[in-house]
Amino acid sequence: MSRSMPLPAFLGAAAFASVIAAALVSYEWDHTAESRLVRVTPASPAMMQLLRDEHGLIADMLKAQVANEERSMASGIDRD
Repeated sequence: MSRSMPLPAFLGAAAFASVIAAALVSYEWDHTAESRLVRVTPASPAMMQLLRDEHGLIADMLKAQVANEERSMASGIDRD
């Protein structure tokens, strides 16, 4: 008579086989190291100025929002 494999041993073997299969499936078989290089173009001075302007506007908006919340809390108005 043949003995069947106990359930915990079977589950352990199945989990191990799943990990091996996932590693084999997810491996990038046909990619070379050269395909991972990315050519980066530096931002122009105009784009950097636009970025600085946007950051300034967002900072001003946040300062105004904090000031409004502080005024609301000081006057006892609860806005949600």
